[in-house]
Amino acid sequence: MKVEILSVGNEVLSGKVINTNASFLSIELEKIGYEVARVVTLGDDRLELIKEVNDFLKSDYDYLITTGGLGPTHDDFTKEVLFETLGMELVEFQEAIDLLEEYFSHDYAKCNLKQAMYPKGATLLPNDYGTAMGAFIEKDNKMYTILVGPPIEMKPMFHNYLVPILKKKIKCEKLVKEYIIMGIGESQAEDLLQDYFKEFSDIEIAPYASIGKVRFQISGYQNNIKRFEEANLKFIEMMKDYIITETNEEIEEKIYQELIRLGYKISFGESCTGGLLVSKLVNVSGASAILDQSYITYSEDAKVNLLGVDRAIIEKYGVVSEETAVAMVNGVCLKSGSAVGVSVTGYAGPSGGTEEAPVGTVCYAIKVNEKVYSYKKLFKSPRNTFRQKVVMSVYYHLYRALIEAK
Repeated sequence: MKVEILSVGNEVLSGKVINTNASFLSIELEKIGYEVARVVTLGDDRLELIKEVNDFLKSDYDYLITTGGLGPTHDDFTKEVLFETLGMELVEFQEAIDLLEEYFSHDYAKCNLKQAMYPKGATLLPNDYGTAMGAFIEKDNKMYTILVGPPIEMKPMFHNYLVPILKKKIKCEKLVKEYIIMGIGESQAEDLLQDYFKEFSDIEIAPYASIGKVRFQISGYQNNIKRFEEANLKFIEMMKDYIITETNEEIEEKIYQELIRLGYKISFGESCTGGLLVSKLVNVSGASAILDQSYITYSEDAKVNLLGVDRAIIEKYGVVSEETAVAMVNGVCLKSGSAVGVSVTGYAGPSGGTEEAPVGTVCYAIKVNEKVYSYKKLFKSPRNTFRQKVVMSVYYHLYRALIEAK
C-alpha cells in the first residue's frame, strides 16, 4: 500500500521547526507494511494544498497522511481544505466537544469550536495531550488520515489509535524485529554479517547508524514466518556481544535497569564531557534511585582538589591518560561511597593535545565495587560530536561491566 505523507506549516517549510514527523511516520509505517512513496512539505497556502490533494487523487497512491494545521487559528486549515477538496461535508462531533470542555474546564474561546468539525463517517483519533483530535476516513478506495503537528501529541495518537486501524487494512501482516547494537560501528557490523546477509537474502535486513549505535531492523511477513524467526535467532547468536536491547530502549534505560537489579548507586567525575554523562542518565524517570553524585573536574586543580588525584600521576602520565582516569574514578568512589563510579578525561579540541594523546583522545575508567576497567580511545570528530561519541562509548562499556557484575 503506497503512502504519501504531507506536512503542512510555514514553520516546517522554512526550517524553523525540523520536520521530525515525516521521519517518524516513514519509519513506523514501514514497520507495519506500508510503503512511503512520497513526502511533501507545504506552507500555509490553500491553493498549494488543494493542488497537492488533487495530485494525490490522480496518483496510484492509496493513502494520504497529513500532519499539522488542525489548530483553532485562521492559518490552521488543513482539515477544511482536504475534505472540501474531497467533496465531504464537515459536521460537529460531540466527542471532540467533550475533549475541549475537559481540557479547558468548560472555558474555551469560540475559535476552538472549529476543532470539533470533521467529515461524516470519520473515525476520530483521540489526543491525549492536546485539544485537536485526528481522524481516519476512507473514500473512493483511498484512505486519509489527519494528524496533529506537535510530535508530543502526534506520536501517541499514531501509536495508540491509528496503528490498530491500519493493521486491520493489511492483507499480510508484516513482522518486524529491532535490535540496538553498540561497541562496533556500522562497517564493522557489515563485515561480521557478510555470510549472514547471503544466507538470509530473502529477508529484509536494514542497518540505521547514528552516533554510538546502530539499529538493525529485520523484516519479514507472516507467510514466511519460519525464515523470519531463523534470521532473528542467527542474528542474536552472531551479535550477542553487541546487542544492547531488542525493544528499542535507550542505553541509559538499560544502565538504570542494571543498577536497580544490583541495588547500586553510581557517581561520575567528568572532564571533557562537562556533565553529558550524568545528564544522559537523568533522562530516565526514577534516576534518583540510582544516581548519587557528579563532579565536573575540568581543570587539573579540580581533579586534585575534588577527587584527590595525586598531582604526580598527572605530571608523569598526563592529564589525559588511563592512569589519571583510574585515579579519578577511585576518587569518585571514595568521595561518594558509590559502588559504581565513572570518570572521563580527554581532549575535545580543536586545540590542545599532546604527542601521546592528540586531539580526539579520551581516557575513561569504570569501577564496579573493587573491579576497575580503563580505556583509551581516539575519536576524530568536531568538538560536540566527539563528546557525544565519548558518552556513548562510556555507556556501552559501563553497561557491559554492570552485566558482568553479580
